Amino acid sequence: MKIALFGATGFTGVSVLKLALEAGHEVKALVRNPAKVTMEHERLTLVKGDALSKDDIERLLDGTDVVLHCLGVGGKGNGKPTTLVSDSVRLVTEVMEARAMRRLVCMSNVGAGGSGKWWVNKLVVPAFLRWLQPLIDDKDRMEAQLRQTDLEWVALRLPNIVEGPAKPVKTCPDGKRISLSITTDSVAQYMLELAQASAIADPTVSVSN
Repeated sequence: MKIALFGATGFTGVSVLKLALEAGHEVKALVRNPAKVTMEHERLTLVKGDALSKDDIERLLDGTDVVLHCLGVGGKGNGKPTTLVSDSVRLVTEVMEARAMRRLVCMSNVGAGGSGKWWVNKLVVPAFLRWLQPLIDDKDRMEAQLRQTDLEWVALRLPNIVEGPAKPVKTCPDGKRISLSITTDSVAQYMLELAQASAIADPTVSVSN
């Protein structure tokens, strides 16, 4: 595959980049600061730019056939409302549709679309994880935008992501029967599988280890 990658320097994006190259794919990664990418490879092209710039997104997507979107605010964010991910994905979908590109795999969160266990959404997040709500709200906006497109898209709803190697994963359409965490390499491996799948069975699948 020829992959356009957003968020290559992020916590999970680093794993996506590593596993994609190990699997023999070509990767173009959009980064604000190319110096943050310590990996060098003949099949890796770095594009310096901004994920909120349509011109930069168009440069990134040139010559690619699938998009992996791992962009995030980083860590817990600042607890304030954000539109970073939804704004970026909106621009990405506009460019993809204009170029008749089809496959887009995005990172979302368990909790988006009402997914996940009710007691986590109604009790734990408001009481102990208030910083998470603005991130989920942004993923809700992202998923709503994706539903308005004709793309073959996936919003991969993820629980807490921890650093680690790929492990077996379990999936669930509503997120109510998954575990509380997933490793970075597990996310990366599953995103790559979805990018190559012949068809998308569930565009809002929840996955964990």
